[in-house]
Amino acid sequence: MDGPKEYAQSDPLRDALADYLTIPGMKAAILVSDQGLMISSVAHEGVDTASIAALAIDTVASVQRFGLQVQAGFLDTMRIEFDRLTVVLAPFATDVMLALVATAGSLGALSDNLTPGGRGAVAQAGNASQA
Repeated sequence: MDGPKEYAQSDPLRDALADYLTIPGMKAAILVSDQGLMISSVAHEGVDTASIAALAIDTVASVQRFGLQVQAGFLDTMRIEFDRLTVVLAPFATDVMLALVATAGSLGALSDNLTPGGRGAVAQAGNASQA
């Protein structure tokens, strides 16, 4: 299997997201704006992170409307299981979502704890890049 794509410049967000790729089966970790734009990502070769970012926001919007319509409340974390992929979409900040893409069945209970070191590592990297 191909390794993560390499980038010439150091990016604290990308560096923090790269920790996700140490999880067996993980294919990509993407930070997505509420407009569906990719903020930062790491991925194995062949993963179309820009398309995933654009599609993820539409998916979340549809599920949020469903939840409100049936009075289930607001969406927190969403996990989608396909034959070959698992996608986890989770809130990261008010206007940012974390999208994780992995081979089917490889994430186990990951949606309860989204990073090996906890979400704080990625949040700290985001704060460092804004400083």
